[in-house]
Amino acid sequence: MSAAGRRPRVAVDVAGADLGPQPVVAGALAAATTTDVVLVGPRERIRPLLPDGVPPPGVRLLDAPDVVGMADDPVAATYAKRRSSLLLAAAEVAAGRADAMVTPGNTGAAVLAAAARLGRVPGVTNPALATVLPVPDAGPTVLLDIGATATAQPEWLVEFAVLGAEYARCRLGVDRPRIGLLSNGHESVKGGPVRRDAHLLLAAMPGYVGQIEAYDVLGGRVDVAVTDGFTGDVALKMYERTLDATVGLALAAVRAFSPIGALARDRERRVTAAVRRGLAAEAGGALLGVRGVCVVCHGAAGAADVAAGVDIAVECVRAGVVERTGVAFAASSRRRRGVRRVAVDG
Repeated sequence: MSAAGRRPRVAVDVAGADLGPQPVVAGALAAATTTDVVLVGPRERIRPLLPDGVPPPGVRLLDAPDVVGMADDPVAATYAKRRSSLLLAAAEVAAGRADAMVTPGNTGAAVLAAAARLGRVPGVTNPALATVLPVPDAGPTVLLDIGATATAQPEWLVEFAVLGAEYARCRLGVDRPRIGLLSNGHESVKGGPVRRDAHLLLAAMPGYVGQIEAYDVLGGRVDVAVTDGFTGDVALKMYERTLDATVGLALAAVRAFSPIGALARDRERRVTAAVRRGLAAEAGGALLGVRGVCVVCHGAAGAADVAAGVDIAVECVRAGVVERTGVAFAASSRRRRGVRRVAVDG
């Protein structure tokens, strides 16, 4: 947690993104107007992107000679590249020199770096990435996992539900989060063995409404939608591509009914901004279940996305997400152990 009276400090992983370091540095420098930033990456690649080659006020440069690429195996790269920008950014948070880290790099390697350097919240088996989706005419929905785990066991989905519910409480202000398990039907017989078992385990959890379908995620039925990382990643990317298509259709409609000229161009900009503002998912996902704030952005994140990722990280720091999810997870673990003892004793 950042100390009272000083600006939050965020370590930004500059290396490993799809579009190279330029948009990452640009986004970090934009965020530096309100946040102290540590640019972590190869010094020789960062300096040419700085004003006069020098970090401006509020910005510090940390040389990290090793780069983890998108095509690198996360496990092998984490062990072989000990001075990677991911590991050094996480180390800044672990040492208290930064309050949070942000990366648009290799997701699997980011999760491993955060778990290795920050450690897991006691009892958490696998951390989960959570994003926030806006829901028109209703409150936003937290969707997790969106890529930290390729598969999941029933117990992991329960852990995700606990983490996601507390995230909704402390970041979104939802007092009693409604939790749904993403499946291919509402009925308890749907979803295969993993989801059926998870459904039974979640039945005793406060706020659990049962299995939900994809349309429920944006239907205002739940505040937290829980799934495995493979399904969550596919769902999020399909949502984002659908939004792009929706914007395209809206612009085509504006062009069809507007005169050509400045008025039409102004209307196009307004329509595009309104649709994206109302429906766009957040620019990054918060990694829940580790003992530090870590936000993972898209690999193809632009400057605005990186700046937004820094904003998410700062929000998580100020809301005490790490501390509160840790307390909530401990309480949930005790409650679940009590339920198992009663079941066995009974």
